[in-house]
Parts: sequence; C-alpha cells; structure tokens
Amino acid sequence: MTDDEEAVRKGRKAQQTLEDETLVAALSKLENDQVWLFKSTRAEETAKREQCWSMLKAIESLRTELVKVIDNGKVAQRAIERVQKK
Repeated sequence: MTDDEEAVRKGRKAQQTLEDETLVAALSKLENDQVWLFKSTRAEETAKREQCWSMLKAIESLRTELVKVIDNGKVAQRAIERVQKK
C-alpha cells in the first residue's frame, strides 16, 4: 500500500469515526458537562474553570485532528486519481 493509499484509508476511517453516533453523543455529553461545570463555578474556583477549559479544548482538538486526517485523505485521493489519469 502506498503512502497515498494509506492516507485515503485513514481519511475514510476518520470520517467514519467522526460520524459515529456513539462517539458524537459521547463527545457532545462531555462538552455539555464541561460547559455546565464551567458556568456553575464560583468566582474563586479558577482551577476548576481552567480544568473545564482544558477539557473543552481537548475535545475540540480531537475533532480538529480527525478533520485534518479526513482532509489529508481527500488530497491523497486526488493525487491517486491524477496518477491514474496519466
């Protein structure tokens, strides 16, 4: 398997993962829980808010990384198609 083929495979897997209803529901629940915790902190609970913020950023980073893998797979697919046209 070439690097491009591997990127396409990973991109498709990442797309399936990002669309998986169980994962989507779990991430949504985690995100909502962290927002609720963040909003419910008292003024002096800075560390608790920072922990919530870190969790929210981690969830966002996971989604962003999956989108990058998907995009890399699309680019690789186009590269494969260009080679096949020649």
